[in-house]
Amino acid sequence: MKWNKTYKFCFKAGGILLKRDKSIWSSGKGIILILPGIILFFSFFLYPIIYSVNMSMTNVSFFNLIKGPEFIGLSHYKDLILKAEFFLPLIRTGAFITTSIPLKIFIALLLSVLFNSKFVKFKQILYPTILIPWAIPWFLSVMVWRGMFNVDFGIINQALKVIGLPPVNWLNGIWSAFLSYNIVEVWLTYPFIMSVIISAMQSIPVEFYELAKMDGASPWTIFRHVTIPMIKKSLIWVSLIQVIASYMIFGVPFLLNRGGPAGSNEFLMIYGYQKAFSQGRYGYASAFMIIVFIILSILVLLYSKFTKLTEEE
Repeated sequence: MKWNKTYKFCFKAGGILLKRDKSIWSSGKGIILILPGIILFFSFFLYPIIYSVNMSMTNVSFFNLIKGPEFIGLSHYKDLILKAEFFLPLIRTGAFITTSIPLKIFIALLLSVLFNSKFVKFKQILYPTILIPWAIPWFLSVMVWRGMFNVDFGIINQALKVIGLPPVNWLNGIWSAFLSYNIVEVWLTYPFIMSVIISAMQSIPVEFYELAKMDGASPWTIFRHVTIPMIKKSLIWVSLIQVIASYMIFGVPFLLNRGGPAGSNEFLMIYGYQKAFSQGRYGYASAFMIIVFIILSILVLLYSKFTKLTEEE
């Protein structure tokens, strides 16, 4: 056997043990390999955070770009914490998370159970059809829903008139607009959640269901004591993803009615956008987004700890 410069082969107990004489890190090749990743991480993640933190401690705005900003320390953070206007978008976002996540999981779980059932026919045709919202660009979907919610010629109000109900001014009422956000969010996200749940269901051994049926378990008992425990990890994971997405929601309420009416449905991202680009208060908006990022990090850590995702089994 030919020996090379980097490795030597040692025969032990009928097997071959591969030993490394020279590490790739000591030759400098390892640094070269990870250098592109380090550059991308610094350019698109670390540097923007550092720049935002620095900006949040100045009074930079649209009106003093030529004059130049001044360092004001933690003044923006004090204003945000002491003023109630910061907590209103936070409460609205929390309310949206509380309502949207259970609704998304319920709809996706219901459809997953139906499509995983042997009684549903033509699955090869129906399953790709029901995943259409995932294939269509979300921007187009939201604009279509905006037309459907139109108070005068929207198809939803037209359907209400047919069954004898009065039309609803969907996007100009506080609660109706909030409900509209939930409906559109369910439409946009249920294909992803449904795909995860169906994959988890199909990985459950058939023997579990057969043993439960032999014991005389009802379909609801099987679903509760066999299916749910076996897909619990997938449900926790997809719930965490949706909590983060709902916490950072921007596109749906902004395109539907810009968080209206009159800012009554401004979530965290829309509030920060309005402060930065509508009012030109870049420093204030940067401080706001730093606080939003910190709260999100804390929520993810607490959620992961609570659900024991970080524990090794």
